Amino acid sequence: MTEDEAFGFLVRVMYDTRQNKRYGGDSVAFEWHWSSRLVRMLDALLTRTFGIDWNYAFLTSYPKWREIFATIFQGRMADHLLCDTLSPYIEQELHDRTFNNRKGKGAQAAMNQVIEDICEVSNDYTEPCRIIKWDLKGFFPNALCSEMQRFFEKVIDKYSAQIITDYGEEELPAFLKWLAMKCVNSNPAAHCELRTPRRLWDLHIKPEKSLLMMRDPSKGAPIGRMSSQNVMGLYLNDEVKWLNDDCGIRSTLFMDDCVEVVPEHLHQYALSLFPELRRRLAIKGVILNEKKFYDQPYQHGLEFLGSHIHPWSIILNDKTWARCLERITEYNHIPAWEQYAYLDHFIATVNSYTGLLKNRTSYKRIMQLKAAIDDDWWLWLDWDQRRLCVTSKPQYSFRARLNSKYHLKLKRI
Repeated sequence: MTEDEAFGFLVRVMYDTRQNKRYGGDSVAFEWHWSSRLVRMLDALLTRTFGIDWNYAFLTSYPKWREIFATIFQGRMADHLLCDTLSPYIEQELHDRTFNNRKGKGAQAAMNQVIEDICEVSNDYTEPCRIIKWDLKGFFPNALCSEMQRFFEKVIDKYSAQIITDYGEEELPAFLKWLAMKCVNSNPAAHCELRTPRRLWDLHIKPEKSLLMMRDPSKGAPIGRMSSQNVMGLYLNDEVKWLNDDCGIRSTLFMDDCVEVVPEHLHQYALSLFPELRRRLAIKGVILNEKKFYDQPYQHGLEFLGSHIHPWSIILNDKTWARCLERITEYNHIPAWEQYAYLDHFIATVNSYTGLLKNRTSYKRIMQLKAAIDDDWWLWLDWDQRRLCVTSKPQYSFRARLNSKYHLKLKRI
């Protein structure tokens, strides 16, 4: 690959990185002098002197307090360069029962798989079966960097011939190994800017769940980095294969939450596997959370990924529903003469919750959500009963407001 071809490839990575995040502060700063910055980044990558030396950290309080690390635009480009190149090969390695961070899968698909397993194992709810749910304590902060790098290198070694054929570059596998090492061992806690007051870390984050507090360079996958999300999908892949393929236990994994559906006669056998499971996990630096272990007959229901799964219904959990009403109340307190400025944000917020509720048996709660919206908002909004969502009135649509503000003549395509 010539330098011109490498530069063109890096330009495509830049466009992929800024997609949906073009107006972030670091993205705007990069675009001011994007060509010169891209040339310097290419030179650093080719000479193997590139490093992710600046990060920022903040806390989010929804759905619970969580520590997030992010990096500047060049660091995100490095993550995209690594993960976008390896994603087709990682996808071939992942087991079908792993649902996080994969196209065509996700939280809803994981819940559907659990429901399907319960239906099949219980023979259409006519025979007894058990649900065993477990998760890990401090999954991301306690992951070993050496293990994460090993997983990347394992994929690269296995598919090196295919990578060379697909990209026509013999040095690419060695370069990807080096880039994986730089992304995994960036040690973000050692050089980061705090964008949330430090006192909130002490109040809301436990030390074992924080990279900032542990400051151990040999551990930790920063939540918020694309490379972390991809490699942590591989982190428990061997255990999922072992449970499903070797032990015959139907297991569904989403991030660090795993649900096993077993017939009654295999219940004791499934429990007997946990000592070996703990041993396997201990090698990777993570342990089971004993306070979040669930073992009940399927008739008692199951809370999984923010929903209560019962034999004949799926209900959004009370915490998420309470947060929904809280958000609506916050918007209702906005004075009527200021609501116009928040119209798009309000529509997106309401429809995100109606979308959650439509995937569950919660028509009554959708109507309660509609009733919770203050009357002043309906001056700007309509209710679409067919789709069960809010829409702006035609004269206040986004296109109509652009036409009015900038004297345009945009038409619907």
